Amino acid sequence: SFEKKKNDDQEPIIRSIEHSSIMPPQEKCPTTTTTTNNNTIVTSNSDFTSAVVGKNTASTGTPSASSVHVVVTKDVPPEHQEKWLDMAHELATATWEEPGCISYDFVRSKEGEKANTRFVIVEEWESQAHLDAHFATPHFQTLVPLMDEISTTVNLDVSHKALTVLRNADSLDRTKRNGRILVLFDTSTGSTEHIANLIAEGALLLDRMDVRVRVVPGPPTSWEDPKIQRDANHPFATYDDVYWADAVAAGTPTNLGCISYRMKQFWDDFSQAGGWGTTDGKIGTAFTSQGGHGGGGELACMAMQSVLMNFGFSCFGITDYVGFLDTMHYGSAIAKKPRNEQDKMKCRRQGLRLAEFVAYYINGRDECHPLQTKEWEAKKWGHPGIPPRSADTQELTERTTCPHVSLNESPVSVNNKKKALVFTKMEDYVHDSTPAMAAWTLLKLQEFGWEGVVTDDSDYIESADKLSKFDLVVFLNNSGQIFDKTESLLAHIEQGKGVVGVHAAVAAFLNGKDASGATIMEPTSDIFETIFGSHFQNHPPVQTGTVTVDFDNKLGPNMATVPSKFSHTDEFFNFTKNVCDDPDVTVIAYADESTYEGGLMGSKHPLAWYKEMGPNKARVFYSAMGHFSHFYNGTGPSHVTTILQAGLRFCCEGAQP
Repeated sequence: SFEKKKNDDQEPIIRSIEHSSIMPPQEKCPTTTTTTNNNTIVTSNSDFTSAVVGKNTASTGTPSASSVHVVVTKDVPPEHQEKWLDMAHELATATWEEPGCISYDFVRSKEGEKANTRFVIVEEWESQAHLDAHFATPHFQTLVPLMDEISTTVNLDVSHKALTVLRNADSLDRTKRNGRILVLFDTSTGSTEHIANLIAEGALLLDRMDVRVRVVPGPPTSWEDPKIQRDANHPFATYDDVYWADAVAAGTPTNLGCISYRMKQFWDDFSQAGGWGTTDGKIGTAFTSQGGHGGGGELACMAMQSVLMNFGFSCFGITDYVGFLDTMHYGSAIAKKPRNEQDKMKCRRQGLRLAEFVAYYINGRDECHPLQTKEWEAKKWGHPGIPPRSADTQELTERTTCPHVSLNESPVSVNNKKKALVFTKMEDYVHDSTPAMAAWTLLKLQEFGWEGVVTDDSDYIESADKLSKFDLVVFLNNSGQIFDKTESLLAHIEQGKGVVGVHAAVAAFLNGKDASGATIMEPTSDIFETIFGSHFQNHPPVQTGTVTVDFDNKLGPNMATVPSKFSHTDEFFNFTKNVCDDPDVTVIAYADESTYEGGLMGSKHPLAWYKEMGPNKARVFYSAMGHFSHFYNGTGPSHVTTILQAGLRFCCEGAQP
């Protein structure tokens, strides 16, 4: 479940390693030794071990000439996998920081009769001495015996390199790794947070970018509700986030033409903690929300850039126009929340420009120079690339939501990849997690080689001409009467094109309103029952229950990191029909109603499923899980997004040519 190397400490908002809680300290087990075949196996009073200590090297502490490879095969029963993986996460996180640890990976078997229980730990250490030191660490002596109590060691193998050919030494330098962008913001009303999410979305239009979105800590203002959890959607920023980043996009509300006091305090405290003089060479940009047009936003951006420059950041201007009158020379300065498409385009373009600077100046990627985008715009609109008044809004939107020009086969076309429409319209209940969910979806589509377009415009669903341009429709957290005409959507499926639904997607078209979700309601349209096989009915309060996963299906190989059974905190939806009774539906995840209150579906309560529709076998996937932002921004458990990614990949791979 872990595929990460030492010093590869990226923690993006969307790509995340398996999340775990920190296990409580346990009494350390004494170390015992057993001699076999002239080697000493260090067991820490446990059947699990990571290495064999050569009898002539352990006493000297001197690194040997060759690295040591260790492979441990374990069987972990399904009922213990969640706990075992939590401890594995903690063990791996600590081990990656040890001197001499080259790699320390947990992987899962994909085939064979043991696929549901077989895990393999793959290690490489610079020397035998480093491996010996690993056995003495508190995290090894504390966690390994506990992991062994709930698992069985099948095999242990220790070896050295058989080839003399070595990987190039520069393979881990900055030109090989991903760029790192921190989107740092303060907000009182949520407006600056919306801008931050859009800037992160824009940065992810360029490949090989890891993005963290963080809110500055600090007490509530006099006009804020002190009960509101400021880090509900994004974690509080730490100084480590600043050190980690190659670039920072800093966003602040406009306060008297200047930055907010919490944002200033963050940088003041960072300086006093030793941060000043340590961030030279990083790249910076600024953004702000203001009370209205002409409310001092550009002054606030310049003030924010002054702070960044004081810390040695190199800040840049932006000459792009995303519309005839829409630019962001000093950074995006938006009147309140970015509601219209022009404001959203400005934010995304600023994020993309920051990613371009990181890719070109930090990662050494010539193809990502900002002039590539400028040339692309100039070819379309003429020099200097300013769209005319008559430019089509849809095309302008596509040009700020499609992947970077360097990823297109033809720089003059934005339509050379399969396209997915990500539909986020919410007419009733508004989910705060939708921006993070949409950003995660765009990232995954990009990884699959697709282009994603996010919209809440119903015309994209109702218009046959507009919908025909898309190969997949993804419904995210929709509510209310989100569209009226269904003919184009049904024709889309008839052509073999897929549909994905996430969480509240099937909670649109209800005959009532209840923000708590407790009231049993009926659908006012049968469109989602037709597509997904069922419709939302109600849900009990958020609580923790047990989810079981079935791997014996087409999605199973792509869910290998998910335990067969895991504890999950979420909204557990009840549905109008039980798709478990539908022979055309394959259910991949179930809720155990005995572990929480309010379930109405019985012993087989479906949570995620897929099917194929129509003569051209259009692929359809739905997952009810994922109410909270932390599932998508890298701060929460990854089981939800792993299952969702498997379903999204299934539908993308089934798209008709």
